Amino acid sequence: MSPEANQSVPSFAEFPTGTWHWDFSDDSMLWDDPMCRLFGIDAGTFGGASDDLLNLVHPGDRAFVANSMAASVESGAHFDGEFRVQWPDGTVRSVVMSGQAIRDEHGKAHGMAGRCEMSNHENISGLTASMERTMFAALMDNLPDCIYFKDMNSRMIVASQANARWFGLESPNQLIGKTDFDLFTDEHAIQAMEDEREILETGRPIINLEEKETWPDGHCTYVSTSKMPLRDERGRIIGTFGLSRDITERKHAEEQLAHFAEELRHRNEILEEELTMARELQLAMLPQSFPSFFHDGREAVRFYHFFQPSTTVSGDFFDVYQISPERVGIFICDVMGHGVGASLIAATARALVEELTTKGETPGTVLTDLNTSLRRILRHNSSPMFVTACYLEANLATGELHYANAGHPRPFLVNPQSVTSLTGVTGPVLGLFDEAVYKNGITPFHPGDKVLLFTDGLYEVESPEGDVYDYSRLQCAIEYRRQQPLKDLCRAVVDEVKAFSTQREFSDDVCLIGMELA
Repeated sequence: MSPEANQSVPSFAEFPTGTWHWDFSDDSMLWDDPMCRLFGIDAGTFGGASDDLLNLVHPGDRAFVANSMAASVESGAHFDGEFRVQWPDGTVRSVVMSGQAIRDEHGKAHGMAGRCEMSNHENISGLTASMERTMFAALMDNLPDCIYFKDMNSRMIVASQANARWFGLESPNQLIGKTDFDLFTDEHAIQAMEDEREILETGRPIINLEEKETWPDGHCTYVSTSKMPLRDERGRIIGTFGLSRDITERKHAEEQLAHFAEELRHRNEILEEELTMARELQLAMLPQSFPSFFHDGREAVRFYHFFQPSTTVSGDFFDVYQISPERVGIFICDVMGHGVGASLIAATARALVEELTTKGETPGTVLTDLNTSLRRILRHNSSPMFVTACYLEANLATGELHYANAGHPRPFLVNPQSVTSLTGVTGPVLGLFDEAVYKNGITPFHPGDKVLLFTDGLYEVESPEGDVYDYSRLQCAIEYRRQQPLKDLCRAVVDEVKAFSTQREFSDDVCLIGMELA
């Protein structure tokens, strides 16, 4: 029976703990008898040097032990490791070895002492050399990634089957002795050689480096490469080894995505420019100044407005019209939704109302005709759209307010004694029904009175705790400030709503227009 087939495998419990002492100055080691037994040699036969220890370590673990010992000598660090030992009869066992530095009065490590015992892991290896060769061959023949080993001159000494396929070769043996200069263009080969030279000089590995491979026929591939120093059983660097994984498809996808992203960025820039222009145009369509009305040489009417879109452009809109020297009209609307589509409908409504007000029609007639026009436009939309609106006309000669409402928040009539909601004449929203008719409401309008028209973005605001600033809260806020001048009242109400939500900006489009009769 061969030594590798040894059937007598003692339990780790049968081995006592061994102790050892290592003097760095002359590289001498002292082992006790249990230590010798753990390494499968007779008591007193250990050679006494670190090389003698390495000769008893399994070839597959020698580099690890050599590197660990070298690091301990250099830094005086604690040594602790589990590795395989190969007895003279071929039996492979696993041991756990640890040691602590011995330091002089200056703190410099001059030696190490420690203990060693059999590992309680089930034969970390018990693998025979034949089995290890079989597993290595299986790895090299079947792993889809390219595996390769190179000497100190970056020449191939071992290559996997996948590596041969990568270069269109039948056998990995065809790669032996070749360098990257034999396989790629100089562009890639020079960089690869420099990377490997740095590994050989420093011992530092390169992990997951993405490389562009340029081939003699002009095409390019991409790989993710990890390269490490190849060491012998004494820890000396004798070459490099590595693994490369094809990421060409992924890189092409990333390049395509980057191209799409750049194209999208360019289109977004154009869109942003257009939206900015649309915003400027929309703001330009708002009243830049208000009509002037005088009575006995004094200003008879004052106006104030607050307008804030939630996006670049808004679906809210208002306008003020001087119908005659004694009549002034205010129109306000809110288009369902936000953004460009809503702003276009708002602009359309503005143009239609401006035309209708020149005819001298009543507010109810203006909204009825506006609904007919919008219905012709919106009926072909793939998704329903509608507009809420209110049109109010003040007759300064008669002291009356005439108004009509199409599903819009009811305006407030404010006087020094009370705040009244203009109710009773609300009709359906604009743009949904063909035959909708809107009625007129009439109420007195005296000097000192104010009227406030607004969109629902002013009061449909939520606090961080989930409370809602509703229409009734808005009425209370106005009621509390009813004796203030128009501008002060409007500004204070807006500030109160912002404070309620703790946000500096509104989440919805907001439009507020007020008129005060002096």
